[in-house]
Amino acid sequence: MDLTRREFVCGAAGLVATAALAEGADCDPSASASACRSEELQSELITKWNCETEAVSPQVYGQYLRDGDTRGFWALDALERAFEKVMREAKETTVAGDVPAVWSVYNMGYIVKTRESLFSIDLVHRRDAEFAPLLDFALITHNHGDHWRQGFYDTMNGAHKTVVSNFKDNYGVKNWKKDGGYVRGVKTFSIKDVEIRTSLIDHNDYLIDFTTAFEIKTGDFILYHTGDSGRGTEPKLGTAWGRPDLWLFFPGCGVNTAKAVEKVNAKRIVFGHLWELGHLQGHRGRLDERDIRPRLAAAKTAGCEDVSVAFWGDRII
Repeated sequence: MDLTRREFVCGAAGLVATAALAEGADCDPSASASACRSEELQSELITKWNCETEAVSPQVYGQYLRDGDTRGFWALDALERAFEKVMREAKETTVAGDVPAVWSVYNMGYIVKTRESLFSIDLVHRRDAEFAPLLDFALITHNHGDHWRQGFYDTMNGAHKTVVSNFKDNYGVKNWKKDGGYVRGVKTFSIKDVEIRTSLIDHNDYLIDFTTAFEIKTGDFILYHTGDSGRGTEPKLGTAWGRPDLWLFFPGCGVNTAKAVEKVNAKRIVFGHLWELGHLQGHRGRLDERDIRPRLAAAKTAGCEDVSVAFWGDRII
């Protein structure tokens, strides 16, 4: 029987995934998964993930969210495995220095562990509320359903745990009083051993100051997460504390990748939010591999040599 192009690509990519596991097994356990991958392997895995996520429509993803049935889809099985892997590793990992442990759960959703804290950024998963008892606090960049879920928020809020967002009352960041006036969106605070500074950036041409960017400092390490950043928001990017050690970046909402990379000047950039299953194919939040590759190249051309993709379940640091 002759294979279709899609069957051929997915079949070949399956062999690549097997090779990825073998290569990962040879890495230092303390190293990040993405740091262990060669550019060639990352490129092949992008093809694999693009092919497999393409098979899952928003309707199928919605059904999975409701009943947990992966229906045999590789991407949904991967999403289940990613959650279990990150939860297990977050429990088992001990952080001794300033450099945190960072895992990708799904798209712009990350778990971060420091010496004293465990927290999430834009955590979205069918089982996200299961993580709530382990977390000290949660950060949410903006009010879109692919960046937060009501059940997770309610669980955190019900346990009297801090949730930082620009649209919820638990710990709002939009307006705060300082010296008799109000500064929109800029706030600096500390939770345990983590110092956080917020600012507002544009999601797109009409949702101005809609997204909260988080500058996160643990000791001398600076982590930057910008959620969904749109065209024209490049001047608003950057941290007040200097050059980020790691920038968790989504290049798909219209932001100019090269200009953004030049402005932020991060030491390392990891792309996320590339395969949002709740979006239709062609939506900015669900990039095709033909969109991902030139953005990776643009980031490197703009001056960051360490640019990679976070696949679900990856330990980034």
